[in-house]
Amino acid sequence: MNFELIKQHWMLAATSITMFISAVLVSVLGSESTSLLNVEWSDAVGEGSVVMLTVVWTVAVLISRPAGKVTSLLVLGLNLFTFSALLDFFDEFTEPGVLGEWISVFESLPAAMGMVIMSFALYGWHKEQVALNGQLRRRELNYRQHQDIDTITLLYRANYFQQRAQQLIDEQKEAALIVVDVVKFTRVNRQFGLEEGDRVLREIAQLLLMNIRNTDLACRYAGDRFILLLPGMSIVQADVLAKQIQHSIESVVFKPNGNALLVNRVRCALGTLTDASSLEQTLRILNQSLDKQSERAA
Repeated sequence: MNFELIKQHWMLAATSITMFISAVLVSVLGSESTSLLNVEWSDAVGEGSVVMLTVVWTVAVLISRPAGKVTSLLVLGLNLFTFSALLDFFDEFTEPGVLGEWISVFESLPAAMGMVIMSFALYGWHKEQVALNGQLRRRELNYRQHQDIDTITLLYRANYFQQRAQQLIDEQKEAALIVVDVVKFTRVNRQFGLEEGDRVLREIAQLLLMNIRNTDLACRYAGDRFILLLPGMSIVQADVLAKQIQHSIESVVFKPNGNALLVNRVRCALGTLTDASSLEQTLRILNQSLDKQSERAA
């Protein structure tokens, strides 16, 4: 539940309050009070409970759903039903007055209209749920097929990268590699906390995806290091891409806890799948290159 959603529904909320007040005024001004000795308290409690529940349901809709046709119909239907329920509740404490005959009509007609409107709303809600369930099934199937996805960055893990890279090696296909290292990222975790650090990593992952082709593969390699597998790309092209990625990440202002943060330095190591006799040796060379860059900068 998100109380911020009420800001989107200020007109619906105002309508609900207006109808509630209108029902109270119609009951008070159009009837005459009766002795409490004549009140059927069991009926009053039951009808009062119906009013409370419809009000609670209305609030629940307003704080749980985004703006839209279904939300508007649900609130309107509940308002009409609440209007009738309020008149019915106050009827236990009053006797017919000037508007006695009209009140008897209002007690039943809005409730019937409200039920019809809510029926249309529930049908729309049903269609929403059918669509959402279809999406969830597709996402669940996708997750089962891709269990190597990193839960923080939503990129693939290193083991999936190794599988794909080895497949290209076996097929004797060329590919460039870029290892991207965010320098001194641990300071982000220390300063803003692990949760915000994870969020920044997730945003960096999105920047990587924005800079690569659909045929390329971006993976979280380890900690704050990422690795890109770029089939059919030459080392010269990869060097241009690496510079673009460095500029992209270093130019973005991240906002952990609302504070401005610039990632001061991003280092990249480049290679190809044919640089060494094995994939493990290639990865070792790339990681050693990043470590040497860190040593020279220290």
